[in-house]
Amino acid sequence: MQPGTWLTPTALILASGLLVLAGVFSDARPASAQAQEACPLPAGVTPSAPSVTAQQVEDGSASLMAFVLAAKAQLSSQSLGLGTVGQQVYETCEIRRAGSPWRAGSTYLVQLTFAGRIFAHAKDMALSDRLLDPVIYEAILRASGISPADLVNPGTDQATGGDGGPFNIPDIPGASGYASAYYSENFGAWFLLLAGFDLNATHLVEEALDYGDPAMTARGVVDLSTLKVFVKEAEAFFLSAFQTFQFEKISRAKLALRDPNGPWRHGAVYLHAVNTSSNLTLFHAAFPDRFEGRPPGITRDLRTGELVIDQMVAAANSSPEGGFWTYSFDNPVDDTDRAVPKVGYARVIGGEILQWQGIVVASGFYPDVEDMVGVLENPGPHSFQSGVSALWGWVCDAAIVEIEIETAQGEVEQYRAAYGMERLDTRETCGDADNGFEMVFNWNLLGDGEHTVTALVNGVELGRATVQVTTVGEGDQQEFLQGVEGECVAEDFPHLGQRTRLEWQQNSQNFVITEVQ
Repeated sequence: MQPGTWLTPTALILASGLLVLAGVFSDARPASAQAQEACPLPAGVTPSAPSVTAQQVEDGSASLMAFVLAAKAQLSSQSLGLGTVGQQVYETCEIRRAGSPWRAGSTYLVQLTFAGRIFAHAKDMALSDRLLDPVIYEAILRASGISPADLVNPGTDQATGGDGGPFNIPDIPGASGYASAYYSENFGAWFLLLAGFDLNATHLVEEALDYGDPAMTARGVVDLSTLKVFVKEAEAFFLSAFQTFQFEKISRAKLALRDPNGPWRHGAVYLHAVNTSSNLTLFHAAFPDRFEGRPPGITRDLRTGELVIDQMVAAANSSPEGGFWTYSFDNPVDDTDRAVPKVGYARVIGGEILQWQGIVVASGFYPDVEDMVGVLENPGPHSFQSGVSALWGWVCDAAIVEIEIETAQGEVEQYRAAYGMERLDTRETCGDADNGFEMVFNWNLLGDGEHTVTALVNGVELGRATVQVTTVGEGDQQEFLQGVEGECVAEDFPHLGQRTRLEWQQNSQNFVITEVQ
């Protein structure tokens, strides 16, 4: 298959790098530790490795040629028709893992497309989709024994290119190694397989990129509305390339999304994508080397411990328009490692080709805490609480409002409050009225004692109050007291000489006013 050839939808998904760059597993360990561990096996997949390992090359017991040909035999034997997608994903993870049979010391694999682009780089996935220096590429092609013109009929003796051969360009530091070509049934395309070549950014060329003309750029993302527009614009940009059915255009679109000097990435605002059915990390504009080709699920909310991928997929599926979510993350643009609240927006990408794949695109920003305007009104500080009642307040701009309740013993529970209720009294401050939040809560669930209530807006504290909870039920009736009646009279309330009658009401688990005389 030659560069620019139209692909089938299935081959397009694969050839775009959306599968080969992903793993399928979750783990709570940090990425740095995980990168050294063997990749877990998906169900039905058996461990596999090339018959000649990278370690053998390192210790001198095997040649670079033997390693490349063994890797070529392993990779070219895969076929989607044989149901080996899981096998390929596992091997992709192992190819990247330092210390695996595929990678040891300075011996590792690089795959090139026949357009001269890096398809996968075991040592540095941040180089993905970049274009190789034409001088180096010509030398690699000659070493492989084939030319793109030979690839019209893949699978013929002429197109196999034999075993390939060594290449060396004395005038370019590090430009040497062994190259061979193989045809991938999974991707419906030819690749050049390299080893011994310490391919880095100096071996690549810069190229002009088409960034499109987005109505909202990463630099312009400052609040919820601009974040939502930005993600939608990115979806449209990627679909415009994806639906051409050409791998070359997809690669260039991914480069545009990664470029820190382009409109799609600025500071801590960048794009990433996952598959909803498996939570595979498909694309990461900011940290491809950390996430692509490694087991996903390595990033957790630093406050809750939840997998960020799980939160992203849930937000994307929360409505046809997608949704917002909040999480705590290390802001890459500052020098600290502290957890900082971040707001994300995710949506299932459109288009007939991608929609059935369940691909989600997302981005996020770190809100300016100083700009948050609002208040937790109820409960008030040092108040007494009992029965079933509402907690409420208002905030001008929020993706998510959460109520966190902590016991004196340090146990914490978190609840989602409803947000967007009309509060006309906030119009002058906020410029609109849909700013109220509220949550109905049964204080009996907590038991007697002191509790701290905190309102969190997009993960940032809005306000807190310490309250004293008193319950009337015991045992199995502590949560909800049933089958009792009672009433009493409060003398000289609300004014001197008046009497207020109070009656027990089961549904509110409290006394209510029934009469004032």
